[in-house]
Amino acid sequence: MHTALEGVSFDACAGTFLSVVGPSGCGKSTLLHIAAGLLQPTRGSVFVFGQRLDGVNHRASYMFQQDALLPWKNVRENVALGLTFRGRSAAESNQLAAEWIRRVGLDGFGDSYPAQLSGGMRKRVAMAQSWIVDPDIVLMDEPFAALDVHTRLRMENEILDLWAGSGKTVLFITHDLEEAIGLSDEVAVLSVGPGSRIIARHKVDLARPRNLLDIRTESRFQELYKTIWSGLRQEVLRSYERD
Repeated sequence: MHTALEGVSFDACAGTFLSVVGPSGCGKSTLLHIAAGLLQPTRGSVFVFGQRLDGVNHRASYMFQQDALLPWKNVRENVALGLTFRGRSAAESNQLAAEWIRRVGLDGFGDSYPAQLSGGMRKRVAMAQSWIVDPDIVLMDEPFAALDVHTRLRMENEILDLWAGSGKTVLFITHDLEEAIGLSDEVAVLSVGPGSRIIARHKVDLARPRNLLDIRTESRFQELYKTIWSGLRQEVLRSYERD
Protein backbone atom coordinates (compact mmCIF):
# COMPACT_ATOMS: atom_id res chain seq x y z
CA MET A 1 0.00 0.00 0.00
CA HIS A 2 1.37 3.42 -0.99
CA THR A 3 0.90 6.22 1.55
CA ALA A 4 0.84 9.49 -0.35
CA LEU A 5 0.34 11.82 2.61
CA GLU A 6 0.87 11.20 6.30
CA GLY A 7 0.13 13.43 9.26
CA VAL A 8 -0.89 16.35 7.10
CA SER A 9 -2.90 18.87 9.06
CA PHE A 10 -3.45 22.45 7.95
CA ASP A 11 -6.12 25.06 7.44
CA ALA A 12 -6.73 27.83 4.95
CA CYS A 13 -8.34 31.05 6.13
CA ALA A 14 -11.45 32.08 4.20
CA GLY A 15 -10.70 34.51 1.39
CA THR A 16 -6.99 33.77 1.18
CA PHE A 17 -4.82 32.52 -1.66
CA LEU A 18 -2.78 29.51 -0.47
CA SER A 19 -0.26 27.72 -2.70
CA VAL A 20 1.25 24.29 -2.09
CA VAL A 21 4.66 23.41 -3.52
CA GLY A 22 6.79 20.31 -3.28
CA PRO A 23 8.85 17.79 -5.29
CA SER A 24 7.24 15.77 -8.08
CA GLY A 25 5.18 12.88 -6.77
CA CYS A 26 4.89 14.25 -3.24
CA GLY A 27 1.09 14.14 -3.12
CA LYS A 28 0.12 17.71 -4.07
CA SER A 29 -2.67 16.58 -6.41
CA THR A 30 -3.78 13.97 -3.87
CA LEU A 31 -4.19 16.75 -1.33
CA LEU A 32 -6.39 18.67 -3.77
CA HIS A 33 -8.47 15.57 -4.57
CA ILE A 34 -9.11 15.13 -0.85
CA ALA A 35 -10.14 18.78 -0.50
CA ALA A 36 -12.52 18.32 -3.43
CA GLY A 37 -14.05 15.21 -1.89
CA LEU A 38 -12.99 13.13 -4.88
CA LEU A 39 -10.75 10.99 -2.67
CA GLN A 40 -11.47 9.96 0.91
CA PRO A 41 -8.56 10.00 3.38
CA THR A 42 -7.78 6.64 4.96
CA ARG A 43 -7.40 8.45 8.28
CA GLY A 44 -8.51 11.83 9.54
CA SER A 45 -11.20 14.24 8.39
CA VAL A 46 -11.70 17.27 6.18
CA PHE A 47 -13.77 20.22 7.39
CA VAL A 48 -15.18 22.90 5.10
CA PHE A 49 -16.25 26.06 6.94
CA GLY A 50 -16.66 24.02 10.11
CA GLN A 51 -18.68 21.21 8.52
CA ARG A 52 -17.20 17.75 8.08
CA LEU A 53 -16.84 16.85 4.41
CA ASP A 54 -18.57 13.60 3.48
CA GLY A 55 -18.58 13.13 -0.28
CA VAL A 56 -18.07 15.75 -2.98
CA ASN A 57 -17.25 19.28 -1.83
CA HIS A 58 -20.15 21.25 -3.30
CA ARG A 59 -18.72 24.54 -2.04
CA ALA A 60 -15.66 24.15 -4.28
CA SER A 61 -14.89 24.23 -7.98
CA TYR A 62 -11.90 22.46 -9.52
CA MET A 63 -9.64 23.71 -12.31
CA PHE A 64 -7.55 20.80 -13.55
CA GLN A 65 -4.08 20.80 -15.09
CA GLN A 66 -5.65 19.57 -18.33
CA ASP A 67 -8.83 21.42 -19.17
CA ALA A 68 -12.02 19.39 -19.08
CA LEU A 69 -13.80 21.09 -21.99
CA LEU A 70 -16.30 19.01 -23.93
CA PRO A 71 -15.17 19.11 -27.58
CA TRP A 72 -18.70 18.83 -28.98
CA LYS A 73 -19.90 21.92 -27.06
CA ASN A 74 -19.01 25.50 -27.92
CA VAL A 75 -17.46 28.00 -25.52
CA ARG A 76 -20.79 29.33 -24.26
CA GLU A 77 -22.12 25.81 -23.62
CA ASN A 78 -18.93 24.74 -21.87
CA VAL A 79 -18.91 27.79 -19.61
CA ALA A 80 -22.58 27.26 -18.72
CA LEU A 81 -22.15 23.54 -18.02
CA GLY A 82 -21.87 23.84 -14.23
CA LEU A 83 -25.03 25.95 -14.06
CA THR A 84 -26.86 23.41 -16.21
CA PHE A 85 -25.88 20.62 -13.81
CA ARG A 86 -27.26 22.73 -10.96
CA GLY A 87 -30.64 23.01 -12.64
CA ARG A 88 -30.48 26.66 -13.68
CA SER A 89 -32.66 27.64 -16.62
CA ALA A 90 -31.16 27.80 -20.10
CA ALA A 91 -31.88 31.52 -20.37
CA GLU A 92 -30.18 32.33 -17.06
CA SER A 93 -27.24 30.04 -17.81
CA ASN A 94 -26.67 31.61 -21.22
CA GLN A 95 -26.87 35.14 -19.80
CA LEU A 96 -24.34 34.40 -17.06
CA ALA A 97 -22.12 32.53 -19.52
CA ALA A 98 -22.06 35.57 -21.83
CA GLU A 99 -21.02 37.77 -18.88
CA TRP A 100 -18.19 35.41 -17.91
CA ILE A 101 -17.01 35.00 -21.49
CA ARG A 102 -16.61 38.77 -21.57
CA ARG A 103 -14.88 38.85 -18.15
CA VAL A 104 -12.22 36.37 -19.26
CA GLY A 105 -11.54 38.22 -22.51
CA LEU A 106 -13.28 35.89 -24.97
CA ASP A 107 -15.94 38.21 -26.33
CA GLY A 108 -16.84 37.07 -29.85
CA PHE A 109 -15.78 33.44 -29.25
CA GLY A 110 -18.97 32.13 -27.64
CA ASP A 111 -19.84 30.02 -30.69
CA SER A 112 -16.29 28.64 -31.14
CA TYR A 113 -15.38 25.07 -30.24
CA PRO A 114 -12.38 24.01 -28.11
CA ALA A 115 -10.44 22.73 -31.14
CA GLN A 116 -10.58 26.24 -32.61
CA LEU A 117 -8.98 27.87 -29.56
CA SER A 118 -5.38 28.41 -28.51
CA GLY A 119 -4.09 26.92 -25.27
CA GLY A 120 -4.45 30.23 -23.45
CA MET A 121 -8.00 30.69 -24.69
CA ARG A 122 -8.94 27.19 -23.53
CA LYS A 123 -7.59 28.09 -20.08
CA ARG A 124 -9.79 31.18 -20.05
CA VAL A 125 -12.81 28.99 -20.76
CA ALA A 126 -11.78 26.67 -17.92
CA MET A 127 -11.39 29.69 -15.61
CA ALA A 128 -14.88 30.88 -16.48
CA GLN A 129 -16.22 27.36 -15.84
CA SER A 130 -14.65 27.38 -12.38
CA TRP A 131 -15.89 30.82 -11.33
CA ILE A 132 -19.35 31.03 -12.92
CA VAL A 133 -20.83 28.66 -10.30
CA ASP A 134 -19.82 31.16 -7.56
CA PRO A 135 -17.89 28.69 -5.37
CA ASP A 136 -16.59 29.56 -1.93
CA ILE A 137 -13.38 27.65 -2.71
CA VAL A 138 -11.47 27.39 -6.00
CA LEU A 139 -9.13 24.40 -6.28
CA MET A 140 -6.46 24.77 -8.97
CA ASP A 141 -4.07 21.96 -9.93
CA GLU A 142 -1.13 23.44 -11.87
CA PRO A 143 -3.57 25.10 -14.27
CA PHE A 144 -0.97 27.10 -16.22
CA ALA A 145 1.90 24.58 -16.35
CA ALA A 146 1.53 23.80 -20.06
CA LEU A 147 1.48 27.43 -21.23
CA ASP A 148 4.37 29.44 -22.63
CA VAL A 149 5.89 31.92 -20.19
CA HIS A 150 4.22 35.04 -21.60
CA THR A 151 0.73 33.50 -21.77
CA ARG A 152 1.28 32.09 -18.31
CA LEU A 153 2.04 35.54 -16.86
CA ARG A 154 -1.09 36.96 -18.44
CA MET A 155 -3.21 34.14 -17.02
CA GLU A 156 -1.69 34.57 -13.55
CA ASN A 157 -2.53 38.29 -13.58
CA GLU A 158 -6.04 37.51 -14.78
CA ILE A 159 -6.66 34.97 -12.01
CA LEU A 160 -5.55 37.57 -9.46
CA ASP A 161 -7.97 40.08 -10.98
CA LEU A 162 -10.81 37.56 -10.65
CA TRP A 163 -9.88 36.65 -7.08
CA ALA A 164 -9.25 40.17 -5.73
CA GLY A 165 -12.17 41.29 -3.61
CA SER A 166 -14.16 38.13 -4.35
CA GLY A 167 -13.87 36.71 -0.82
CA LYS A 168 -13.12 33.30 -2.31
CA THR A 169 -10.49 30.91 -0.97
CA VAL A 170 -8.02 29.59 -3.53
CA LEU A 171 -5.96 26.44 -2.97
CA PHE A 172 -3.35 26.42 -5.73
CA ILE A 173 -0.97 23.57 -6.59
CA THR A 174 2.21 24.39 -8.50
CA HIS A 175 5.77 23.20 -9.14
CA ASP A 176 6.86 26.79 -9.76
CA LEU A 177 7.99 28.55 -6.60
CA GLU A 178 8.08 31.97 -8.31
CA GLU A 179 4.46 31.48 -9.36
CA ALA A 180 3.48 30.45 -5.83
CA ILE A 181 5.09 33.50 -4.23
CA GLY A 182 3.75 35.92 -6.83
CA LEU A 183 0.15 34.79 -6.45
CA SER A 184 -0.20 33.83 -2.83
CA ASP A 185 -0.82 35.08 0.68
CA GLU A 186 0.90 31.96 1.98
CA VAL A 187 3.02 29.12 0.59
CA ALA A 188 2.99 25.63 2.15
CA VAL A 189 5.86 23.23 1.41
CA LEU A 190 5.36 19.47 1.19
CA SER A 191 8.17 17.02 1.85
CA VAL A 192 9.25 14.29 -0.55
CA GLY A 193 6.97 11.24 -0.61
CA PRO A 194 5.82 8.67 0.09
CA GLY A 195 4.25 9.74 3.35
CA SER A 196 4.60 13.43 2.52
CA ARG A 197 3.98 16.00 5.23
CA ILE A 198 3.91 19.78 5.43
CA ILE A 199 7.35 20.90 6.54
CA ALA A 200 6.88 24.68 6.38
CA ARG A 201 4.36 27.46 5.85
CA HIS A 202 5.52 30.89 4.77
CA LYS A 203 3.50 34.11 4.84
CA VAL A 204 3.95 36.20 1.69
CA ASP A 205 3.96 39.81 2.86
CA LEU A 206 4.09 41.45 -0.57
CA ALA A 207 1.70 44.33 -1.12
CA ARG A 208 -1.43 43.90 -3.22
CA PRO A 209 -2.41 44.51 -5.95
CA ARG A 210 0.60 42.87 -7.58
CA ASN A 211 2.03 43.27 -11.05
CA LEU A 212 3.51 39.87 -11.77
CA LEU A 213 5.55 41.23 -14.67
CA ASP A 214 7.69 43.28 -12.29
CA ILE A 215 7.35 41.65 -8.88
CA ARG A 216 10.26 39.24 -9.34
CA THR A 217 12.71 42.14 -9.29
CA GLU A 218 11.59 43.31 -5.83
CA SER A 219 14.06 42.65 -3.03
CA ARG A 220 11.40 41.22 -0.71
CA PHE A 221 10.32 38.74 -3.39
CA GLN A 222 13.91 37.57 -3.76
CA GLU A 223 14.28 37.24 0.03
CA LEU A 224 11.13 35.10 0.22
CA TYR A 225 12.31 32.97 -2.68
CA LYS A 226 15.67 32.28 -1.02
CA THR A 227 14.03 31.44 2.31
CA ILE A 228 11.43 29.05 0.90
CA TRP A 229 13.82 27.49 -1.62
CA SER A 230 16.36 26.68 1.09
CA GLY A 231 13.89 24.17 2.56
CA LEU A 232 12.28 23.06 -0.69
CA ARG A 233 15.69 22.39 -2.26
CA GLN A 234 16.47 19.73 0.33
CA GLU A 235 13.25 17.90 -0.51
CA VAL A 236 13.92 18.12 -4.25
CA LEU A 237 17.39 16.63 -3.72
CA ARG A 238 15.87 13.86 -1.59
CA SER A 239 13.41 13.11 -4.39
CA TYR A 240 16.35 12.74 -6.81
CA GLU A 241 17.97 10.25 -4.43
CA ARG A 242 14.73 8.34 -4.10
CA ASP A 243 14.29 8.09 -7.87
